[in-house]
Amino acid sequence: MFVSPYILALAVSVAVALGFAVVTWRRRPEPGTTALTVLLVVVALWIGWYAIALSLHDRLFRLQIHRWVLVLSVGTPVAWFVFALQYTGHGDEVTRGTVGALSVLPAVTATLAVTNPWHHLVWTDTDVVTAGGLLLVEQSYGMAFWVHLLYAYTLVLAGVVLLLRLVFTADHLFADQALALLVGALVPLVANLVSIAGQAPVPGLDLTPFAFTVSGVTFGYALYKSELLDRIPATRRIGRTAVVRNMRDGVVVLDDGDVVIDVNPIAEEQFDCEAADVIGQPVQEILRDPTFEVPESGTTVVWSAPGPLEYEIKSSVLRDQHDRTVGRVLVVRDITDRTNRRQQLQVLNRVLRHNFRNDMNVIDVCATQLSDQLHGENAELADRIRMVARDLAETGTKAREVERIMSRRHNDPQPIDLSPLVKRQVDTIRHEYPEIDVETAVPDSLEIRSTGILESVLHNVLENAAVHNDHPDPWIEVAVEEFPTAQEIEITVADNGPGIPDQEREVLIKGTETPLEHGSGLGLWLVNWGVSMLGGEIEFTDRAGEADAGDGSSDPDDGPRGSVVTITIPRRQPVAPTGAADQSPVDAN
Repeated sequence: MFVSPYILALAVSVAVALGFAVVTWRRRPEPGTTALTVLLVVVALWIGWYAIALSLHDRLFRLQIHRWVLVLSVGTPVAWFVFALQYTGHGDEVTRGTVGALSVLPAVTATLAVTNPWHHLVWTDTDVVTAGGLLLVEQSYGMAFWVHLLYAYTLVLAGVVLLLRLVFTADHLFADQALALLVGALVPLVANLVSIAGQAPVPGLDLTPFAFTVSGVTFGYALYKSELLDRIPATRRIGRTAVVRNMRDGVVVLDDGDVVIDVNPIAEEQFDCEAADVIGQPVQEILRDPTFEVPESGTTVVWSAPGPLEYEIKSSVLRDQHDRTVGRVLVVRDITDRTNRRQQLQVLNRVLRHNFRNDMNVIDVCATQLSDQLHGENAELADRIRMVARDLAETGTKAREVERIMSRRHNDPQPIDLSPLVKRQVDTIRHEYPEIDVETAVPDSLEIRSTGILESVLHNVLENAAVHNDHPDPWIEVAVEEFPTAQEIEITVADNGPGIPDQEREVLIKGTETPLEHGSGLGLWLVNWGVSMLGGEIEFTDRAGEADAGDGSSDPDDGPRGSVVTITIPRRQPVAPTGAADQSPVDAN
């Protein structure tokens, strides 16, 4: 048995292919790993058998072995194409039936290769020649061979196309993997084409097994440098499909003519239809509304379906890899229950608030009359009743204000000069609480774009600082600072009152209340919610610095007194999407 450099090179390729096959097999069941393992094993058998053929000196035996080289190679294109399908996320198209159908022609070719001496459909003529110390086979090909070659090239190129699509559509995440796999597939293809055309440097030498050495290098790069089996594009494609299929909202995909090309299961349930029945139909068909107009991209509309159903429909543009608009995607959310609950709460809120306010006014008037007629402890009890009634009435007013803010009636940002707005709120506090010294550090003019929610937030922050300030010499400091680089506004309200209790802060941070942990009123909740709707942040801290003594002087032995509320909001609040807000009016009573 003659050992030549050709055979040694092929032996190295066999070892590399089998080594990668073992690594790949251990990574099952990642998408494509089984097909890749089969591909590597088939390639290793092809290379190994060809190495055995080259080592032979018996001409007759050499011809017999040559037939088996083709037999062992016919499965390579099928394994490659199946791997490309699974690797790029089309694994749902790979079934036993599909693989069986793809393998029919290779199986027929292998059978014809073994029985070629009887019919000569694969090779019409063969001749064994000696070149470079090797026995090589020169042959003329029959019709069956050309059919197989065309089929094999078609499968290989189909897999190449799948990888090319991945290169151009997967950004940088999988591009290097796909390029390495492309090189590993195309180099043997070119080598095979050169050999078939009779252009090999050594006549009769098949360059394809040697070209698999390049495939081993590129596959090795993809495996170890580009994390071929760790970052598989099929995961992303399968994940996207799963998100659409399993999401709680309906999804309707339209082409650029607003014709339905796909729907997810939730949309089928929402509109009581089957995907096969509505695909290819205008979107008005699935909605059963001939007057429906698809909203512009990025907008949300509320659509009332026939019957007591209401949906929120959001539209977005669908683009291809060349950034061309090819259609639109409608995300359909059933808001019937939400709308019904909102209407029920509005009615309950209106009735309760109306009755609550009237009853509190009656209690206030009666308590005032009693206070005027009674003396001593009885008069104090009447005053207590009057104070509680007024506090409850104020709570009702706060509830109405919270409802107005949460209804988003003021959610259309407008140009506002912040400085006069702050000064008006400060003047209101000075008028209602003349005993409190209110100082300001506000620019003469500061143009922002915000909503009416900001005015309610400022009023409640200042009112909270004033109402609870029990210091003998109470004061409040209001400062406004602009951050041009960050495009943000910072409003700071400091006071020397008792501070905001830790329990109140904890409830606001958690965002929920429990029977044991709850706030004392709606004012801070209104501020917290309002700032959130303005797209900003709020921070509650204790005032740092010298302590305030009871006589107005500083006493180093006392701790700092008071709190600081810092509100940070964008200078230009973004405009809310059209139709995104609740559209039902808020009761004005």
